[in-house]
Order: sequence, then structure tokens, then C-alpha cells
Amino acid sequence: MKKRSTREEGQIDLPILGLQAADISAEALFDTWLQHQRPPMAPSTQRVYRTLWRRFLHALQDHKKQYTQIKPVDIRDFLSNLDDVRRPQRERYQQVIARAYEELCRQDGRSENPALAPAINDPFKESWRQAPDNQATQFLSVDQCVATIKALQNRWRVLELASDMTIAARWREYRDMTIVAVMLGTGLRPVELGQLHPSAIGAVRRAAEPAETHDVDDEQTALWRAGTILLKLTGAAKRDVFVPVWCEGILRSWLIFSAAQDALVWTKDSRVFPGSRQISAARPQAQMNPATLARIVSKWGIKQMDLLMTPQRLRNTFAAGLIERGFSLPEIEEIMGYAPGAASAWRLQASWLAWLDAQKVPDNPATTENMQSE
Repeated sequence: MKKRSTREEGQIDLPILGLQAADISAEALFDTWLQHQRPPMAPSTQRVYRTLWRRFLHALQDHKKQYTQIKPVDIRDFLSNLDDVRRPQRERYQQVIARAYEELCRQDGRSENPALAPAINDPFKESWRQAPDNQATQFLSVDQCVATIKALQNRWRVLELASDMTIAARWREYRDMTIVAVMLGTGLRPVELGQLHPSAIGAVRRAAEPAETHDVDDEQTALWRAGTILLKLTGAAKRDVFVPVWCEGILRSWLIFSAAQDALVWTKDSRVFPGSRQISAARPQAQMNPATLARIVSKWGIKQMDLLMTPQRLRNTFAAGLIERGFSLPEIEEIMGYAPGAASAWRLQASWLAWLDAQKVPDNPATTENMQSE
């Protein structure tokens, strides 16, 4: 019987490493395989593949299992236990694991790829696929957004005065809180926030502010007024992003606390939001991976607000706020970094209006409870 393969056109094999393969970690071998594909995989695709493969390897470590001794049932159990991961993402995990094991099996001489076994792919035994499909675009409601801003500012004041926390604990909570604030306040893409270098943060002068008002609408407008901090983003979506007044105090305090405002300590690898407080051999990368960022946002949302938050949901909510405040679609395209003419702003506006309509349901305790737990 011919061995099934996940190979696609353009993939190449690494040279057989023989006995040396046993001395190379599964992560390093997979990373080398990724880098040798022709035509080259996009950097974003490589990042996703590495993230999914690492999560699988970490799960094996948690269960004290070696990747060379894995059976199909182990992969099936891993896929089945991906809590809060929807069906398309579970299928992507399975595909990445299968492609990784194709190279690993080739190196150690095994004939069967455990990720392609009937125990995983038999249509009558695919329990791991029994997960919800992708949802429509999600947002925080206007009230949830306002409540989140208040919670962020209250937590900021607490951390400013905290004296009963270790430096490491305070650093981590400060970073996580500021990540949520900046994502909600500026709508940055997750990859933009992860790559943000301290040199990208600048200051601008502002004219005298108007007199204070107690009108609710004016207060909301003032809350989102551009502050004095400017983020200069590079790359394909090059643009300048102003930090709103409600967020700039939080960000400025984090920059001071983390010493990120000190240009004397910057290196090319410096990040406004590093993956760890101290870079070491065990944690050599300053930049956090997307999975870490997602966990930070989710954990903060559940702990502080009892809300399901994701980086994309915060970005969507920021964009919805632009719509609510009367920005035109071309203006939203520029602020969000959408490709001109790609209809991204139009689709987001349609999703926002559809989401608002979906919230207009008859008063029902069960329905209300479900909406609160979104």
C-alpha cells in the first residue's frame, strides 16, 4: 500500500540526517524544514506553523511524552482538548502536525505518519472535529467598551500605588493591562503590537483643549480625542496612529515603569511589549508570539471584566467606534491600515451593523445571560 502523504508542490526534503537526527529537537528540525521550502513560505505563515507546532510539543511535555513515541490516539486527544479552538483551527493544527511528522518519520525511518491514521481521520471517529465553526465578526458593545476603559483606568491607578506586589508580578500585570489598553485604544494589528519598537513612539503638540462639558456625547468624544502620543507604524500598512487621551496615561506609565522610554538601552530587538521581563538563554526572543498575546488578552478580559476578549475583537471594537463617531470609510481605511479599495472598511461596517441588529432580541433571561458571557 502506498504511504499517504501531505506533501504539496514546491516542498523539498531535508537531507537524511541519520543518527544526527536524534540529537536535533523536533522544534529545530521543523523550523529548518520550514525555511527550506521553495518557493519560500511567507514569514507570517511560518510564524503560524511554528506557533501551532510548539503548542503541540508543549502539550506533549505537559503529559511527559516524547514526540518520537506518539501514537495516533495522542494526537486525537490533543485535538479534542483544544478548548475554545474552533473546527477550522483544529483542522489546521492537524495539517501542521501531519506535515511535521512526515519529515520526522522520514528522518527516523518510520513508515507510518501517526497524524494520518484512521483513529484521527475516520469520519465515524472524528470527535475532535465536533467544535463550532468560525463565528461572525465579534465586537464589544458600546457599554462593554466604556466599562472596559473604566476598568483599565481603575487598575492603572491601583498599580501606580501597589506596594504589596513583587517586581516581576507588577511588571507582568502592567504589561498585560497596557496591551489591552493599546489594542482597544488604537486598533493595532496583533503583529504590529508585537513588533512595536520603542523608537516608534513619539510626542506631538496639541492646541488648547475646549472647556469641560457635562454633555454625555461630548464627554465620549473627548474621551477618544487624540492625545499627545503618536505611534509611527512601518511596513505594508505604514501610517501614524494617535493614542486617545484615555489611553495615553496608561501607556506613558508603562514606558516609564519598563524603562522603554530610555533610548540608551534600546537595541534593534527591543520591544514596547516584550515576551518576558528578562531575556535569557531559555527565553531568547524579546518578541512574543501570537499565541502568547492571545492568552494575555483573554486572561485579562475574563479576570477583570468577565468578558471573552481576543486581540481581533479589540481591533474590531476600535473600528466600530470610528463608525459610531462618524468617520468616513476612506478615513477608517487609513486609520486601520486597510489596503485602499479592498472594501475591508465596508465589510467591517456591514458586520458591525449586522452585529448590532443581532443584539436587538426580546427580553429573555436566558438570552441576556448568553449575551453577557460573549
